Amino acid sequence: VLMVEHNLSVVAHLSDTITVLRRGEILAEGPYDVVSRNAQVMEAYMGTGGGVGHA
Repeated sequence: VLMVEHNLSVVAHLSDTITVLRRGEILAEGPYDVVSRNAQVMEAYMGTGGGVGHA
C-alpha cells in the first residue's frame, strides 16, 4: 500500500518503511525511527539539523 501523508504522527503509527522525497528525489528511506533522525530530513521538513550539503 502506498500512502502519501505529511502528518508525521500518522506516518509514525501506520508505516513500517517510509520514503522521504524532496523535489522528486529520495532523501531518505527506512523505518520511521531512523529516517526521523536523519539530519537532511530534519532540515527539509522541520527547519533544523544543519542542512548537510546546503549553502
